[in-house]
Amino acid sequence: MNPPSQRLADPLDEEDAVNADLSLLTRMAALVTGMPKAFVTLAETAHARGKEESFCARALEEEEMLVAEDVYADPRTRAIALRRRDATIVTYAGALIKTDDGRKLGTLCITDAVKRPLSETQLQLLRGLARQAMNLLSLRQAKLDLSAALAQMTRLATLDDLSGLLNRRAFLQEAERIRRLVARQQGGLCVAIVDIDHFKRVNDRHGHAAGDAVIKAVAHALRRGLRDSDVVGRIGGEEFAIVLPFTRAADALRRLQQLRVDVAALDVDGVRVTLSGGLTELVGARGAIDAALKHADTALYRAKASGRDRIELAACAEPLAA
Repeated sequence: MNPPSQRLADPLDEEDAVNADLSLLTRMAALVTGMPKAFVTLAETAHARGKEESFCARALEEEEMLVAEDVYADPRTRAIALRRRDATIVTYAGALIKTDDGRKLGTLCITDAVKRPLSETQLQLLRGLARQAMNLLSLRQAKLDLSAALAQMTRLATLDDLSGLLNRRAFLQEAERIRRLVARQQGGLCVAIVDIDHFKRVNDRHGHAAGDAVIKAVAHALRRGLRDSDVVGRIGGEEFAIVLPFTRAADALRRLQQLRVDVAALDVDGVRVTLSGGLTELVGARGAIDAALKHADTALYRAKASGRDRIELAACAEPLAA
């Protein structure tokens, strides 16, 4: 009953690629400055991730860079150094990673356990590497935003807004995928159409808001009553289609009868509804989904004509021809 998946960029893969590039930048920072240790700290974690990042949190208060040849002597870092008493940090330099609009993303930091002066050339190189880090972090965020946008577009393209079920196009695609899977394994597959009885009367008597609530309640009942492997979609106003893989007609009929009973027991703000349905079987899962839907629709019409609140089996199953 889940919507069909589409291959999107994996955010974890993107994260790994960016982290690898940042690791390369930190190694370069250590090489060009002669410092034994270099790392990147993001702004949101600078205040909470440990001893070294406390200096980075202080660096974020600067406009471009914080350089302290002796953290115990520099008035900007002395209190932090005395509080932390970290013997691995005496010299510290942190270049800000900033966007073009001045937003501070973090710092590219270098440290040494001994006092070490840094030349202007080394500091310029550190600033340049910080700008490259900014490009990497901005690219990561852009890719994450794109992945989120694509996921949202996929949801909008495949799901019916009101019921949360697959829309007609997505249902047909997923039903065909399931049919091919079942056919390869020579299993049984059934297709059904169910329809809310007298739905127009619900809208006329209780209003369209009540009609929408009924659609949602019935959709929920269908999802709850079907297996995870079953596929259900809203293919019309009050009409739903269901594919039951690896299921023969007798078992499918029992499942649909239970769904019909479940829906009849619903009380949607005082509104009670019933379902009628038509069911057909694709023997060996061979045949077309659209043809099966036509057979199920014919059986549905017979259920309506016979008094509604009932499930009818199509007179004949789909032939074995491919």
